[in-house]
Amino acid sequence: MNSRHLGGLTAAALLTAGMSLGTGLAAADPGDFTVLLVDPNVVTDSLAYTAAPPVLNPNGQPGAMTVYTHRDGRTITDTVWVLADPAAAAGAISAAQAATPVANSKTVSVPVGQNGQLITGKTPDGTKSLSVLYFTEGNSASSMEFTGPAGDPLPTSLATDFGQAQDSLIKSRLGM
Repeated sequence: MNSRHLGGLTAAALLTAGMSLGTGLAAADPGDFTVLLVDPNVVTDSLAYTAAPPVLNPNGQPGAMTVYTHRDGRTITDTVWVLADPAAAAGAISAAQAATPVANSKTVSVPVGQNGQLITGKTPDGTKSLSVLYFTEGNSASSMEFTGPAGDPLPTSLATDFGQAQDSLIKSRLGM
């Protein structure tokens, strides 16, 4: 199972949650949600990641998603949705977490946004490590999915760094 598929499952969980979505983008051009995606090269001060073309409004929902691939094959699927209000964002994250397909999972709270949660384990087929960071910030909901070699999961501190950079970008672009 690849990270693109997992990102689709997260987006599908938002759809099944029945959340009503709105725009809410204040600081950026309305509808240009790609400005909400954090570049992992900025976080790591490197050029190790290449980005796939971003998907605007994944699965028809207001937001953006892209997959970054590290030169060693690791991936980060970054997805941000802009929802109608903070309650909708929190509900969407709860639904997405419940639908996250992480085998042998462990969940820890992390200091990212509001109610940051990091779920770690392996892909359902056991072939890769998988960590998924979820958090909300105001009316936005964010999912960052990290895959890598089965025996080499992303350290919690690095997932937190990525999440804090994503949260800062959301705050600055949405004027929070």
